Amino acid sequence: MKPINEEKFKKIIDFLTEHAIDFLLISDYENANDVNMQYLTGHPMDATVIVTQKGETYLVPWDVALAQKYAEVDEIFDLMNYEHSQIKFLHTFIEEKIQKHKVTVGLNSSTSFGSLVMFKKAIPHMEIFQEPMLISNLLGDLRTTKSAAELELLREAANIGNQTIPEIENFAMNATDETENDLDFFVRKKMASLGAEDVAFPTLVGSSTRAHNIHCHPSASNAKFATPGLALIDFGAKYKGYHSDITVPISFGELTAEQTKIRDLTQKAYDAAMEILDIGVPLWKVHEAAIKVIQEGGYNMPHSLGHGLGLATHDAPHLGSKPTNPIALQYWKETKAQNGMVFTIEPGVYKEGLGGQRLENDVIIWNDRVEVITKSRFITVL
Repeated sequence: MKPINEEKFKKIIDFLTEHAIDFLLISDYENANDVNMQYLTGHPMDATVIVTQKGETYLVPWDVALAQKYAEVDEIFDLMNYEHSQIKFLHTFIEEKIQKHKVTVGLNSSTSFGSLVMFKKAIPHMEIFQEPMLISNLLGDLRTTKSAAELELLREAANIGNQTIPEIENFAMNATDETENDLDFFVRKKMASLGAEDVAFPTLVGSSTRAHNIHCHPSASNAKFATPGLALIDFGAKYKGYHSDITVPISFGELTAEQTKIRDLTQKAYDAAMEILDIGVPLWKVHEAAIKVIQEGGYNMPHSLGHGLGLATHDAPHLGSKPTNPIALQYWKETKAQNGMVFTIEPGVYKEGLGGQRLENDVIIWNDRVEVITKSRFITVL
């Protein structure tokens, strides 16, 4: 399935026409992932996509057989026919398909500096559009809302996570000497049995000695999981390219007054965000509603309230503060909650020595209503 629809694809063509860009070039490889390649073609990984001002889509994949199975494009090129050289391919492509001596190419802001230098040296008659952030923002805007087909895939990814939560609770209730890694492996195996093609990201497992970290490093360790205090597990399923993201907060044993306060503030911040969230509400205000609760409680939340979900675990839209820096503000655009959006709500409170709590669920806005599609909750083990 090619996720982008014709209406959104036309917006790309209109953008290329408006800015006199002959073609858009986006690459996705192991050392430079870009989900926009899959978004534009349906091909899952390791390829370069070219979209011309005329609306033609071309793909240069690493695995041609895989592309022939999944890609929905006008033509697939095999680099073997170009001595495995992308530069030689581009020279030929420009000559045969664009048929202009001087061309302008659009690259988004994730393109590496090394690639930029290579293009400039190898193809001097190819100019590069000088506002890559405009391209990145355009693609981000298009991915901000999902189609009905995409929403179904996201619901299935969420459902795999939901079926895993009771298993996590059972693991925690019966844990003795099991480690964080044991829980990590257990969750991975469970989600695979439920149809996940992979984890959405490395599962973050933090016992009370490590849960004060936003992202534990390593993501899971050989430390004992069931230690007294505040712990958490942040996990998600990848299903047909689409991701869920859930954090389950867990406590072990009798909590101190401050640990209880951390749990309560996390819940109150979550409730405050959900209370204000509705169609038409600016997402930065939803973030601020949660932050206010946590700050009034005497703590800070060192991350944004949430992020979009889709082909990337961190997709558009972003639920964070309105920037104050003039340069950042120049590229910032207020985003309001609207139909087709899917994102996380994940307030958290953390303190070294006490642990941390983060309550994270995935939300869909559809048919003018807010629907929480995951079922994370606080788990207490006495």
